[in-house]
Amino acid sequence: MPGTTVEGEPLSVATMRAYDAAYQELEAAWQVRLDLAVAHRWAARWRWNEGVVNHFTALVPGYRDRFFAIPYGVHWEEVKARDFCVIGLEGEVLEGDGEIELTSLLIHGAMHRDLPQATVVLHTHQPHITAFTCLEDQTIEMCSQHMLHFPGRIAYLNSYGPATERSIGDLIREALRDRDILLMANHGVTVCAPTVAQAFDDLYTLDRACELQLHAMASGRKLRIIDPAAVAEMAAGARAKGIEEGDQHFRALRRMAWRAEPDLGER
Repeated sequence: MPGTTVEGEPLSVATMRAYDAAYQELEAAWQVRLDLAVAHRWAARWRWNEGVVNHFTALVPGYRDRFFAIPYGVHWEEVKARDFCVIGLEGEVLEGDGEIELTSLLIHGAMHRDLPQATVVLHTHQPHITAFTCLEDQTIEMCSQHMLHFPGRIAYLNSYGPATERSIGDLIREALRDRDILLMANHGVTVCAPTVAQAFDDLYTLDRACELQLHAMASGRKLRIIDPAAVAEMAAGARAKGIEEGDQHFRALRRMAWRAEPDLGER
């Protein structure tokens, strides 16, 4: 456990710095394991999970042919950093105890293999975003400041197919050629990013955008769309600020989870 006091500083600030310092001392692979465990636990608290399915995965640092995934049957509320298996792109378990669930392999394995932007892949059926995939027009409109993070980044897969067919990987690869977020018709959302923190904050911010639009649509009144010229002017800055704030947000989530649930980082 990180220390909790530093002379001359308030306890809360000292605790924050101690946990951040302890994280920086971890080797790269263990940082990814811990971040994935944190993401799973917060997602479960926010009811983004679907029983013991949906998947958060990340490439093992230094490799393009293997990734971390939790064993099939482990609930997101109980996952620890040490639980992750190392999975080869054909589904072979290279390290760890357990097996990978088939849809995790067919969706995540294909993305890690074929998409350079897919270092981290988070897939959920979280209700606010998935509600849009149930609409004939899945489009999330540029009607809130949250959407300034996403111009040109969202792709839409407009046909539904079983995630147990290998063809699903091909469909996703084609849809995400130059994008990093995918809404999958009648299914859910998938986000790619270089880090767990960025991917998780994209899910969080997109969820807020969808929640706001759903509330606004429920009023029956016309949406106020942000002028495209304003979007073009503000989007780059909003994205950069979003990455910075998202990193700070995830650091806070990691500290809170690690402090409240010390078993999270046990080796």
